[in-house]
Amino acid sequence: MRVVVVGVGFMGQLHARTVAGSRLAELVGVVDRDPAVVSVVGRRLGVAAFADVTQALVVLEPDAVVIATPDSLHREATEAVIEAGADVLVEKPLATTVEDAEAMVALAQARGVRLMTGHITRFYPRYAQVHEAVRSGELGRPVMVTASTWGLRSLGARVAHTTNPLWHFAIHDIELVHWMTGGVVDEIDGAQLVESSSGVSTFAATGTVSTGAAFNLVTGWTLPDSAGPRWDLTVHCEHGVVRAAWSDDGVTRFGPDAVDAPDCMAWPNLNGRVEGALRMEVEHFLGAVVGGSPFLVTPDDAVDAVRAAAALEKAATVRRVP
Repeated sequence: MRVVVVGVGFMGQLHARTVAGSRLAELVGVVDRDPAVVSVVGRRLGVAAFADVTQALVVLEPDAVVIATPDSLHREATEAVIEAGADVLVEKPLATTVEDAEAMVALAQARGVRLMTGHITRFYPRYAQVHEAVRSGELGRPVMVTASTWGLRSLGARVAHTTNPLWHFAIHDIELVHWMTGGVVDEIDGAQLVESSSGVSTFAATGTVSTGAAFNLVTGWTLPDSAGPRWDLTVHCEHGVVRAAWSDDGVTRFGPDAVDAPDCMAWPNLNGRVEGALRMEVEHFLGAVVGGSPFLVTPDDAVDAVRAAAALEKAATVRRVP
């Protein structure tokens, strides 16, 4: 299977390396609007480099494409790929407006092209275990889901010009709430986006989903680089509770000037290959395309997450702290 990756920023390069290391596919090209950057990445990976999506599609004729452009630009590139007849994996979120998300899915269905969104949390073993515990029914129905995601300020400095904690982090938590409860965000009791001149930015929201379960989300980039990211998901059910808490992956590196916790779960570099949840996500997509099996993340799942995020964004009070 011939695969092209569109967008070679942080996530795009990870996707390109993941595809390049797959036994199911051949990475044949990379695309980015910045000719200088894409040429460097292309040389590094030993593949063709293009600054124009349409040209890459005509020349390379890929079977599948990964879209890893900035969130708000997903629709343009995705629709070009769909029109070319290639199946497509789009980094989360599928889009940043409901209109774009629905249009992309409708076009894929009309053209008979398969579309999946990279909601990577479904491929983390810890979240899959939480979902299995809930799905078993032994704990009863979910009553309340709480989720918190805290990232580094340096991450915010890198991505804040194209996104905010709602679309970058909370979209994960929204999708997890939907997955765990089997419902979608229905009523919003309150939401707040806080931005500050220090670079700290947070998002918080509370409400209920269509099954009647409640949710509470808090997220943002607030931590200094000396700390690791912090994730916490708790599903409170009628007869018990199941929780996935993560502050590190159990490995700590003590250096002469700093202490850090290397990534062992998301996209660790092991023996020269990208592994972890990203590897599982990409291999799942490629395997489903080859074998015709269902995607773990359906187009409806992706649109529901965008619809919920857009509703939370509309409901949010924006606070700017000096």
